[in-house]
Amino acid sequence: MNRTVRRSWLIVPAHNEERLELAANSGADVVVLDLEDTVHDSMKHKARENIHDAIGVMRNAGSEVFARCDPELLYADITASVWRGLSGVVLPGLTSAAQIIEADSILSQFESERGVVRPPSVGEVREADDPRGPEQALEIHLSLDAGPANWHAEELIRASDRIQSISLGRADLKMDLREEPSGDLHLLPYLMQRLIVIANALNVEPVGAWWRATSRGLAASYDDTLQAAITGRQAGFRGAICMKADQVAALNTGFTPSADDLSHARAVLDSEPAHTTAAAIATWVLEWSEACTRREQAAVLVRNTGGNDDD
Repeated sequence: MNRTVRRSWLIVPAHNEERLELAANSGADVVVLDLEDTVHDSMKHKARENIHDAIGVMRNAGSEVFARCDPELLYADITASVWRGLSGVVLPGLTSAAQIIEADSILSQFESERGVVRPPSVGEVREADDPRGPEQALEIHLSLDAGPANWHAEELIRASDRIQSISLGRADLKMDLREEPSGDLHLLPYLMQRLIVIANALNVEPVGAWWRATSRGLAASYDDTLQAAITGRQAGFRGAICMKADQVAALNTGFTPSADDLSHARAVLDSEPAHTTAAAIATWVLEWSEACTRREQAAVLVRNTGGNDDD
């Protein structure tokens, strides 16, 4: 099991002190400090000013930290975001490889100028003499929130080795592809399945949940969020994005195998030959469950000991 456990990605407007406090107490695996959609133009300066300190607060609360940058203000937002403790950036609205290459270049510039590397997973310690390599570069999470971006997804992902995870921008896709009167977007199930296939083929993490049309998606209730996470995990996702702190527990629960899942996996391993697909899936379920448990224990340790000394 070599993937970082990131079951919940909580987006929080970086200018909003109340929402930042809720995020720090949410238990999110990832907190995304937003400089884009949830921040009015008049509050951009405050949001950028908050990023540096907010990174430390969220890390000390046991969360990884990403920053979501506005594609039209990319240089300014990356300038405000690249500080020690940051794991990466979320980039929405990009539709060409050239834009991704530009973002990669800007990240490289500030990594070099500020001596920033991607921190180890929460609760882990990097030794002072550990060599620095490409695996310590800040990540890019690519949000495919337009029709052209989805169509050219493979080309966009290949444009930078920093891209380690991808998701769909459901709200923007609705405007781009037109929803049905019922609220359904008839292409969305296809796009989610396609996203999973492409992500697995290119060895990046697909991020998403199987939201119902009436669930309000990223701002859904606990029950709707839990069901979307469970169905999403069954489809091939291992984490999803949300907008409300009270959705985090539902995502963490839904993307963690249940007791019934574990019992079934053990029964499969007792009855199936080790080389079968069923046995491989059962082994994955057990390993993923152990990884989730380790992640939760590490977050508790970080919170109880006053934060990370690893970055």
